[in-house]
Amino acid sequence: MKKITLTLLIIFSTFTAFSQDTEAPTTPVNFQFLDNPTVQPDNISVEWEHATDNVAVTTYEIYINGTLSRIVDYDGSDIIQYASFTNYPNGTYCLNIIAKDAAGNASPISNQVCKTVNVIYQNGPPELYLSGFLNYTGSNKAIEVSNITNSAIDLSDYSVKISYDGSATWDAVYTFPANSVVSPYESFIIAHPSFSICTNMITNFGIGIDYNANLTNIDGNDAIGLFKYDILYDMIGELGNNATHTSTDQFIKRDAYLTTIPSTSFNVNTWSIEISNGSCPSLFGFPYMVLLSVETQELNSFSIYPNPTNGNTVYINTKNNIEISSIRIYDITGKQVINQTNPSNEINVQGLQQGMYILQLQIGNQKVNKKLIKQ
Repeated sequence: MKKITLTLLIIFSTFTAFSQDTEAPTTPVNFQFLDNPTVQPDNISVEWEHATDNVAVTTYEIYINGTLSRIVDYDGSDIIQYASFTNYPNGTYCLNIIAKDAAGNASPISNQVCKTVNVIYQNGPPELYLSGFLNYTGSNKAIEVSNITNSAIDLSDYSVKISYDGSATWDAVYTFPANSVVSPYESFIIAHPSFSICTNMITNFGIGIDYNANLTNIDGNDAIGLFKYDILYDMIGELGNNATHTSTDQFIKRDAYLTTIPSTSFNVNTWSIEISNGSCPSLFGFPYMVLLSVETQELNSFSIYPNPTNGNTVYINTKNNIEISSIRIYDITGKQVINQTNPSNEINVQGLQQGMYILQLQIGNQKVNKKLIKQ
């Protein structure tokens, strides 16, 4: 009896100590950029000395340009802790940090450090982003999010919200399945349970998908918001505006290499539109577009076969005697692997490894991207 009483007393004392903890941690010390010449110019790496607390520091929150961008668990294995942010587009970024304890007490905010990223090449968004929206007939509705960073993204920090028919509030909240991640250069699809037109492609290439009727039974006049730590940072449509941004039987795809991504201001001119022809859109499930192009009905009047292929040659079948001036093939990282000028209708793909590629056809001053699979 004494042992049980003592155990309960210890548990009660511990609970009481935490529930009465009102003392905030100290501010992290010497918050600064990591002085490392090997760090890439589009990466942002910081270091700081640990804050202290009367009980224990549990997490650090790092803000970039005033927005919470990363929650980092306390790591006491060293007196200094680090964090790194990759793939940042050109611009100026100012960072601060605060410390928190288990009771939620927050330290005063740290000093601010700023860095300007200015590189010749341009990477895509450093976060998960909204890459596509499918508004086909019936239940063929889907939201596509993508990751083109070099690291897997844990989806537990993210959510998607919908505002229906011009509502000024968010009407539905979607949370990703437990333990879900998006690997580098991959996409994740949120689709209606009866979604059907892209099932073979999803099965063949192992694209992450979650079927959710409450969220994805949506139309082209609904606002779609992507949230991190419940903070809106990327968007399709406009909250409180019921204007149609995606017509029926359209798939809109975003050019990931625009510096306006992510953005809470929707601009349809930064999206490519693909009209339904009764089949899965050519770039659905692909993490980004190699080049932004608007596919006209004329440019869609040819096919690639066999596709997928396990051979050394693929063929282009054209209609209406369309003349193709060049063919380029890009791998999943955007690297050009084949370039043919004034090509025949045969393409030698013997040198390609197994995987997914984008085959880009040039006709005059117009381009069209087709997905090519080498098995």
